[in-house]
Amino acid sequence: YDNSKELDMHFDYIGELNNSTTYGVECPHGDIEYADAGTSLQFILCQQREIKKIGTYSQLAQCLLGIPTWLPTMQCALGTEGIALLQNSVKASREKDMQTSLSFALNDAKRCVFDSGHWVGPDEGCPGGGSVPRFTKSIKDLEAREKKNK
Repeated sequence: YDNSKELDMHFDYIGELNNSTTYGVECPHGDIEYADAGTSLQFILCQQREIKKIGTYSQLAQCLLGIPTWLPTMQCALGTEGIALLQNSVKASREKDMQTSLSFALNDAKRCVFDSGHWVGPDEGCPGGGSVPRFTKSIKDLEAREKKNK
C-alpha cells in the first residue's frame, strides 16, 4: 500500500529548548543531529539505518552524500531561519507530547510510538496496535472518514 497520495508527512524534532546551546535546543544525540534539520525523508531514513551513529559527523557526511541539494540545505539549516524552524519543531513536539523518537501522529493526534526497536504496546499508547499493516489500516480508516465528511 502506497500511502504517499494520502499523507502529508512531516517530521518534528524532540529535545529541550536551551538558549545556551549552539542551536537553542538540547538534543538527545548532541548538536550534530540537528545539523540535518529540514533536509529530507531520505536523510532521516539514512540516519535510521544505524541509530547508534546518530549525532556523529561520519553519519552526517554519509547521509548527506545521497542528497543532491545538501549544500543549500545545510546553509539554511544552520542559518537563522533553520535554527528558528528547529526550535519551533521542538516546541511542536512538546505541545503534542511527542518526546520519544519515533512517535507517530495522525491529524496531530498521537497514534503510536516505536522505541528501542519495537512498537509500544496498545495499552502503553499504541491504540490500534503497532505494526505496519495496522498503521496502514489507521491511515485508510482516517482517509475514509475524511472522504465521508466532505
